[in-house]
Amino acid sequence: MARIGVPQANNLPRSADVVIIGGGIIGCATAFYATEAGCNTVVLERRDGLATLTTAASEECFRAQFNEPENMRLMLESISVFEDFAEVVRLPGYDINLHQQGYLFLSGAEEGPVRLRKRVEHQQALGLADVEYLDGDEVRRRFPYVGPQVTAATYRSRDGWLSAHELTHGFARGSKAYFALRTEASGIRLDAQGVAAVITARGEISTRCVVNAAGPFAGVVGAWAGVHMPLALLRRQKAVFGSVPQVPRTAAMTIDDDTGVYWRPEVEGAAMGWALPEEPGEPSEYVPADWTFPALALDGAARLVPFWSQVAETLTRDNVFLSAGWYTCAPDNKPIIGPCPGVRGFYLNAAYAGEGVMASPGGARLLVDLVVDPPSNRDNPFRMERFADGVAVSGKEKLVI
Repeated sequence: MARIGVPQANNLPRSADVVIIGGGIIGCATAFYATEAGCNTVVLERRDGLATLTTAASEECFRAQFNEPENMRLMLESISVFEDFAEVVRLPGYDINLHQQGYLFLSGAEEGPVRLRKRVEHQQALGLADVEYLDGDEVRRRFPYVGPQVTAATYRSRDGWLSAHELTHGFARGSKAYFALRTEASGIRLDAQGVAAVITARGEISTRCVVNAAGPFAGVVGAWAGVHMPLALLRRQKAVFGSVPQVPRTAAMTIDDDTGVYWRPEVEGAAMGWALPEEPGEPSEYVPADWTFPALALDGAARLVPFWSQVAETLTRDNVFLSAGWYTCAPDNKPIIGPCPGVRGFYLNAAYAGEGVMASPGGARLLVDLVVDPPSNRDNPFRMERFADGVAVSGKEKLVI
């Protein structure tokens, strides 16, 4: 069973096979797979609890509807873990509040049917056999809340959402790692062999393997090892409405494919987001939200789902809960997973561009495989070297988390 708490006096481990910096979903999933591989593992988290920064601001959704084969494989592996999570982490009866109510991408554009049909054909050719193309009439028959202007949709029923808090703590509890809360890393000591230790406010931990899972602070941690990470931080906001009877409890995660606004049921209400254009920011623990955002998002959602206009007319501020967090993005909006070139023993598991929750099992398992077998990084599509190799390409579709 994992040990999770604030180290007392002198009980912080002074050595470890693997030290993970960051106690969000990525750090905790990595800790689980590292201990599964037999590694003595320590996770450092400077805050009071696990998963209280970026993970807590997530929309908590997952999908396999990607156009890139590497992303699709990563997500399909992760979804399989979600579906059998209690058995994977050996915690009988453990519940991550899994809702597989599907992802529904809607278009109201004239060219929507051609565009979405081609996307589905492409995804099916990659092996995603259960993704569906729906014409306007079919989508309204199956999802009556959809408006008359919708021309086409795509849908996959095994996509959905879960509790990121329960997922993170399930990985932590299922691991054999030591989780040191209120223990801030402040540097990495290097020697002729590469990584030698992590410096913390409670002393050094000797190690030959450090995993940078610091989310929006990944660039800061990378600099400790002399590594420049090509990252951009983009603010993303989320509105949760406490009680919205107009939202069907059985609704799918619903996305306007033309604009990117999205929503899903949440208990008696709903959660809504929209990746509006933002200038890159600097890493910070507090990310301010803008109270104009809910009105903008509601107006955007009403474009293809009419009941949101009724919600907007009656919604009161005390029924709106607003938060914001960072998307940590690489130039191609794909994660950076694997060893860092030039610094032996320094590994990266970061830059998930808002998809950390949904990709956490697959990404963590891959990272640990690369720790155990470094030469396999040659075939790793998420390796850091792709930027220098010219492998990375821009233009990945990026609408929702």
